[in-house]
Amino acid sequence: MELNGLDYAVFAAYCVAVLAVGWWVARREKTSQDYFLAGRRLPWYAIGFSLIATSISTEQFIGEVGFAYRHGLAVANWEWGVFPAMTVMILFFVPFYVRRQISTMPEWLEHRFGPSTRMTLAVIMVMSYVFINLAGVLYAGGLALHAIFGVNIWWAIIALSAVTAVYTVMGGLPAVVWNDVIQATLLLVSGLLVFFLGLHEVGGWEAMRGVGDRAHLMLPASHPELPWTGILVGMVSTNLWYYATNQYINQRVLGARNEWHARAGVIFAGFLGIFLTLAVCFPGLIAYKLFPNLPNPDEAYPKVVSHLVGPLGYGLRGLVFAGLLGAIMSTIDALMNSCSTILSIDFYQRLWKPSASDRDMIRFGRITTLAVLIVGILWTPVVGQWKTLFGYFQECWFFMAVPIVVVFVSALLWPRSNNFSATATLLLCIPMTLLPAVLQALHVKINSFNLAGILLAPVIAFHIAMTYFAPGPPASVAEKWIWKPHLFFLPPEERLIPRPWYTSLILWWSLVAAAYITLYTIFW
Repeated sequence: MELNGLDYAVFAAYCVAVLAVGWWVARREKTSQDYFLAGRRLPWYAIGFSLIATSISTEQFIGEVGFAYRHGLAVANWEWGVFPAMTVMILFFVPFYVRRQISTMPEWLEHRFGPSTRMTLAVIMVMSYVFINLAGVLYAGGLALHAIFGVNIWWAIIALSAVTAVYTVMGGLPAVVWNDVIQATLLLVSGLLVFFLGLHEVGGWEAMRGVGDRAHLMLPASHPELPWTGILVGMVSTNLWYYATNQYINQRVLGARNEWHARAGVIFAGFLGIFLTLAVCFPGLIAYKLFPNLPNPDEAYPKVVSHLVGPLGYGLRGLVFAGLLGAIMSTIDALMNSCSTILSIDFYQRLWKPSASDRDMIRFGRITTLAVLIVGILWTPVVGQWKTLFGYFQECWFFMAVPIVVVFVSALLWPRSNNFSATATLLLCIPMTLLPAVLQALHVKINSFNLAGILLAPVIAFHIAMTYFAPGPPASVAEKWIWKPHLFFLPPEERLIPRPWYTSLILWWSLVAAAYITLYTIFW
């Protein structure tokens, strides 16, 4: 798809905007808390937009669309099925994260368990973010730009990295979040443009949806790729890991003005997710109707965008280009910033220089932001060895998520859980990440979603057994960090703030939940 002068103007305006935001934010930052947590001043709408922008990248635009091309509507569970996990995040985790002024997920585990748990999770997070997430997103982004616009894949990766690095290194989390507002808007607008153009092209909703298994969210338990058992059980651990324990998602929540804004931001992200699915999943259904015999499903999104948007003028091709870049850059910047935050707070300040000044912390944060990007770029050729992009992400994530979720949930609900059991359980992430390769070498075929659900039980049993090899934490620790029913509600000081009825969190959560229930009722 070729771009004309107006398209390049739209794209150039986008680049100028994101760099200007980074420069503007950097001028206002005075402390390390400003740089890493936006001074804890983020409003709900910025949190919601940033959560959406961060969670979507070319993994979805290429991999998820390709998966939807192969399997139909059931792939929408990746976006529509996350609201229960978001609800758990709002009710159980946000009160601890915000009220205790937590800066990183590993820091929270040290408060609850001890230093070894903190360091173990910090290492796992940095390694997975750099070698799985960042490298995968960079490679997928370069591949998408090459497939749609003919850009050399490696030059595309370098260009994406350079632009993203400038504003992320300069401005830290505030630059990331406020640029995410721009990028999420572009992502939704450009994605919905492709959706509505495709809907018209194929002849309406029913024609796009298809028939048989392709038309339903839940597929038979015998389905080789997406059995309903795996979707309901296996994805529970993945979604909880992604939305309740994940630094590069939760960092926006940690930077909220207060608990109301944190909870409202997550609810708003859930609302936007309803429309997001139309932009990042349904083009796969459209591509299947337009091009039913593609040899490689990962070609579906580039093919449908070129077909539907290629003939258009008025700068719309540039809008789609900017939207795709925004989706890529919003995830790259989040990964860079969260890695830098963990390295700066959990390693540099915690172990190396406890007396580090704000200037020291910001300087170290900028250096590590650039360093993790360079390592991610160098690892991108490895990603290209996987059969599909979606397979790379899912096979690497799926099993690693199980031990992390077990540790975080036990931290909240079981006073007997201790530092030894938490550390031992987190260390299971290493062999479990290698599990797909081991099964492949042994020629064992089992559905990954079902296997993730099956593994949940032995990991829980292992964690319980490990608790009895060491004494439980002091009662004072358990009393402070174990969840209690009163945490369902906002803290007393926030309940006293007068707010109009239409800002009720219960009201908006109920409306969004009703929308998801309706979707699942119709398309089950």
